[in-house]
Order: sequence, then structure tokens, then C-alpha cells
Amino acid sequence: MMSLTAAVPCVARASASRPRDAGRGANKSVSQKVPSPRLAAAAAVFGSRANANLTMSRGSVLARAAAAADGGASEDPWKALGVPAGSDAEEVKKALNRKKLLYKTEPAKLAAMEVAYESIVQASLAARLRGDTSGVGKGVLKGDTVPLFGPWAPIYSEAPLKDKKVNVAISVAAIAITLCTPGTIRTLQPVIYATIFHVFRMFMKLVDVDPGPSANIDKDAAVKHNNKRFARSFALVLGTFAVILGATYYVPNLIFETFSVKVPVWYLLNQEVFVTALIATALAVLTCFYR
Repeated sequence: MMSLTAAVPCVARASASRPRDAGRGANKSVSQKVPSPRLAAAAAVFGSRANANLTMSRGSVLARAAAAADGGASEDPWKALGVPAGSDAEEVKKALNRKKLLYKTEPAKLAAMEVAYESIVQASLAARLRGDTSGVGKGVLKGDTVPLFGPWAPIYSEAPLKDKKVNVAISVAAIAITLCTPGTIRTLQPVIYATIFHVFRMFMKLVDVDPGPSANIDKDAAVKHNNKRFARSFALVLGTFAVILGATYYVPNLIFETFSVKVPVWYLLNQEVFVTALIATALAVLTCFYR
């Protein structure tokens, strides 16, 4: 009897201790399920999918993603975008567009490219405010100047050598055809056809220089951007054609007829050659060095 009586308090003490132990175990399991802030930050940086639903601020996500992608893009933004240090703002923007297409399915790397681009732009603006224009891009350096024709003014953009050869060949062909045609039947049709080809060449140059948004990501924005490229191509090329044609063909002929000016026969027979040469040369320069 004494042994049973002594055993009862032991059983009671054991049963009383189990809830506390169970409580400690439960608290321990709960503490294991809830990650610490450092673990949450590390998971966001290294792309852990297990903790992808953790609520973190947008700025910290972008900063950590930028530091993780491409081996620390925030430390060397030029290297991250794949452009030499000190490149023009247009080249940096083109590099960003290429990276957007490359990393459109990888949000972390895409965020890193955005951060790298913003850091380059901010550094360029800060240098300009300090008065240091040595590393400032042309777009930032002339950001306050307004072109004569606004956004429709030609922008300097040199084409690759192979594109230059094609553009020059189109203009040379128009001049050669006009020159080889007998003077009595010469027309402006060769330079008109050359102008149409130059419109297409200008459009292709705009596609290469400014790819714009991807149709896979935003179809409406891609269509709108493509329409702007068409409009700019027609405006630049046809505008150049119309101005030179009016100044070298229609206006002189109007003056000759109005004031009864005697014009040499050799000029009348070769007027189309002069006009074609001027228009074709101007269009070749336009498509080779401007956009």
C-alpha cells in the first residue's frame, strides 16, 4: 500500500509536467515556422520560393534582387547592362531594352537591370549639377534645349557600315538611272522610288535603335510604338524630299515662267539630274547619320 501511495504522486507529477513540455514543444515548433527578419531578407535576395509570400517593402526587394542578380549589378551598373563606362544615354537605353527582352521571365534580374539603369541616370544628372560634363550623356547634357522642330527634329544616330552601304547604293542607283536616261525623256521617277526605299530603311533603323515595348508583354503599347515609327519615317524622309524638290525644281521653274527668264538649254536638259542628285544625297545622309 505504501508503494502504491508513493507511486500516485509520481504519476500525478509526471502528468502535470507533460502539458508544460508539450507547450514548450508547440512554442518551439511555432518559432521554427516563423522566420527571423534576417532569414526573410536572405530568402528574398537568393530567390527562395519557400518564403516568396513574405511581406516586405518594395524598395528592399528591388535592392536585394539587384544585389543578387548578375553578381552584384548595383556595384557596377555599366557591366550589368553590358555597355562601356561613360556610354551615351541612347546606348544605355538601348542596352536596357535588350535586357528587358532577355530577362522578361526573370523578375529578379529584370529588377536589377532597372536599378542599374536608374543608378547610371542619377549619376549622370548629379555630375551635371556639379558642373562636370565629362561623363554626362548627350541626352542629359542637352536636356534643357528644345529642338527647332520639337520631337520631330532629326536626331543624330550613325548607322552601321553595312547599312550605310545599302543606303548609299540606293541613292547612287537613282542618280545613275537618271543620268543614263536621255535628256528629252528624263523624269523624277528614279528618285521617287529611291525615296520610298529610304522610308523603309529609316523605319528599319528605328526598329533597331528603339525596339520599344515587347508585343508579348504589352501588345497595345507595342502597336502604338510601331505606328510612331512609321509616322516618323514618313515625316523625316518625305519631308526632306518635299523641301529639296520644291527648292530646286518647282520654285526655279515658277521663277523662270513668271519673270520670263532665259534658261540655258543644257540646264533644262539636265535639271532632273541635278534635282535627283541633291535629293538622293540628302536622303543618304539622313538615313546614314540621323533618325
